[in-house]
Amino acid sequence: MQVLVYWLVRTATFLVIYALLWALNWFDIWAVVLAFIVGWALSYAAFPGMRVRAAAQMDGWINRSQRGIDSDEAVEDSETKGE
Repeated sequence: MQVLVYWLVRTATFLVIYALLWALNWFDIWAVVLAFIVGWALSYAAFPGMRVRAAAQMDGWINRSQRGIDSDEAVEDSETKGE
């Protein structure tokens, strides 16, 4: 859930900055690029706690997947050795 919340906050930050640029009559691709860069920098600086929690959740997903892979390897190894 933390990853989803962090993604939504970062997306909302980008959209707010882009809406501000749109209100200033900046409609070209540079507005998108600038909104992306400023949104990234702002969300990186403003939401460090959310970023850490999202990274911890993703790390848990990766570790859980790796444990499943390791247990599958152990089963396959035992099958090939005839145990």
